Order: sequence, then structure tokens, then C-alpha cells
Amino acid sequence: MKRTAYTIRFILAILFSALIFSARPAAAQTETTAEIKYAKAFTIENRDGYKILTVVRPWRNADREFQYLIVPKGKPIPDGYLNAQIIQVPIEKIAVLAATHFAYLNRLGMNEKLIAVANPEYIYSEQVHNGVDSGTIAAVGNGPDINLEKLLSAEPELTTTFAMGKSTKDDYQQLIDKGIPTVVFSDYMEESPLGRAEWLKVMALFFGQEEEADRIFADIERRYTELVELTRDLDKKPKVLMGFHMNGKWNVPGGKSVQAAYVRDAGGDYLWADDETSGRFPLSFEAVLEKGASADFWFDLSLSWTGIDDLINSDPRYASIQAYADRRVFNNNLQLSPWGANAFNETGLVNPDIVLSDLIRLMHPDLLPDHEPVYYRNLSADGF
Repeated sequence: MKRTAYTIRFILAILFSALIFSARPAAAQTETTAEIKYAKAFTIENRDGYKILTVVRPWRNADREFQYLIVPKGKPIPDGYLNAQIIQVPIEKIAVLAATHFAYLNRLGMNEKLIAVANPEYIYSEQVHNGVDSGTIAAVGNGPDINLEKLLSAEPELTTTFAMGKSTKDDYQQLIDKGIPTVVFSDYMEESPLGRAEWLKVMALFFGQEEEADRIFADIERRYTELVELTRDLDKKPKVLMGFHMNGKWNVPGGKSVQAAYVRDAGGDYLWADDETSGRFPLSFEAVLEKGASADFWFDLSLSWTGIDDLINSDPRYASIQAYADRRVFNNNLQLSPWGANAFNETGLVNPDIVLSDLIRLMHPDLLPDHEPVYYRNLSADGF
């Protein structure tokens, strides 16, 4: 009898536990974070039916973040995100207020979605200029000079802009106040070429092109890392100087900048590699000369300089730099449009592997003997 009673109580306990368990709500879908391997200025979170894009470093020393809900059109807008902008995707009309943003759009093959740009003179693409000339793409300016009426007339579903954290220069708040969904791109805050190129994944969110962006970026990453392996164990690394003197100062790329990363990855010894700055910092001509006079290579000078005489005509003191004497002065303006835009600032952004190939070819020609420079020219007529 006791055994029977025990059995009955055991069965009832199991049934009661099953009833309680079945009454519990289903567990929430596990949240996942998209794989962002190099970029530090944004994150992407995948949720149940939508995504969250957070720009965590919108500008230098920023004390705020920007959050965006990426929601498929026709789907309900999730609650609880009072400070986030809603972007319903895929979008059909986009305005980009920086030439670098067009680079991501172009690489994804979404050019036909472009309906407005800031200043077309800074964009290399002939397609964009044809669109501006025909009236299918509006030129609206940016910052305090933005033509809001013209931008609103173009009816963008989304506008991308950049910000410096200065109300007198930024335009994002004006755009948001007018009801225009506005994403602040801070690709310039990245410290590596691959990190900057990875912003391709942000642009892809707006067009449902995430898988395509992942595929493109994986190819870029593979080629870039293979090139880095070529230079990893070099015994001799030439000393590199970068930038130029203008308006009383020489803006030197910091040791944590993208420019410094390119030199390191190409097998060069950047003279300010130990600096902790990710942007640029000003020095006097004398201070740069003290450290940089013995530089073996000199890269990235004034966009307007296309020949070696341009340096001396600008400032005769440049002649005291060893790289000038050796005719190893290279500028990244090999491809200039008739209106003066530089392809390096546009297509180079999403082709860091090609930029790196150029630099390796110039500093270590034996490693890539068949590569013809795409972005860099030797300012000396008698040099490579």
C-alpha cells in the first residue's frame, strides 16, 4: 500500500511540474552581435526581426552615441528605444553628404539609389557628375551651408553625414529636426585601413545587402592580410615621412592613424610610429625637419602637387629632406578627375589592399615586381 501511495505521489509531482513548465513563456530569442573584426567606431546587434546600429565613436572625445533601429518595411517598430532613430529598409533614395560615403555605396552597386550629394566637386565618380548635370542628383552642400529646402525636395529616405562635435559646423541636428532619418558616419575615426573599409557593412544595412558586404569585405581582408605577410619579417624597413607644411604648420599623422598603419603594414618605419594620436597633430617645419630630414621615403603631400618642382616652389626648405634628394617623393593623386577630385579619397577607401600594394611596390619593389601603382605617383619625372 505504501509503495502504491508513493508511486501515485511521484506521478502527480511529475504531472504538476510539466504543467508549470508548459505555462512558462517561451524563452526570448538569443541576441547576437554581428562580426565586426576591425572597426571600433560602430556595433551591430541582431535582434528578433530588426537590428540595432550604434555609432559609439561619432567624433573625437565624443560624450554621446547614436543608436539606430534598422527595421524591415512592413514590420512592427519595436518598443523601448525612445532615443533611437528608425530606419525602415530597404531604402530607395539616399543622400550622402561626404565623398567617402559614396565609396561604400558604389562598392555595393547601389549607385542608382543616390539622389543627393554635398559637394560634387569632391566626388571622383563621373556617374555622379552626370547625375548632377542632368538634375537626377541634387547638390545640397553640408554643414552650416546645407540647403535644407533642396534636400527636402529630393525626399531622401535616409541621409548619411559626418560630425565633428561642433554645433557651428555639424548638420546632423538640423536634418533630424526636419524629420530626415540621418546616420552619422564616423569612418574617419578608425585606426586601421580594414577598420575603415569595414564601414561597408554599415551601408549594407540600409539596402538588405549584408551578405554581399560580408563577401566583399572577406575578399578585401584576405588580400590585405596576405600582403602584410609579405612584409612581416623584413630586416630592412625604410624611414617614412608623411604630410606637408601649410599655413604655418605641418599636420603630422599620428602613430595610431590609418596612414601610420599603412606604412607599418607595407614594411616601412614611420617616424612618428610611437605617437599615440589617431588623428593628425601640428608641428613646426623645424620640428619635422629635425626628425624627418633623413627620411628614405616621403608620402602624401599637397593634392595640387603633381611634379617635384611643386615642392621647392612652395618652400625651398624641402630640398634638405633626403627623400627629396633621392627622388623618393610620392603623392596619392595619380588619379585626378578634370574637376580636381582624387580617386584615392573615394575608391581607395574600399580598396585598402590596392593602396597597400602600391606602397609595398614603392618601398620594396622586389616583393611585388608586377604591380603597377594605382593611386601613387612619383613626383619626379625621372623616377618610378
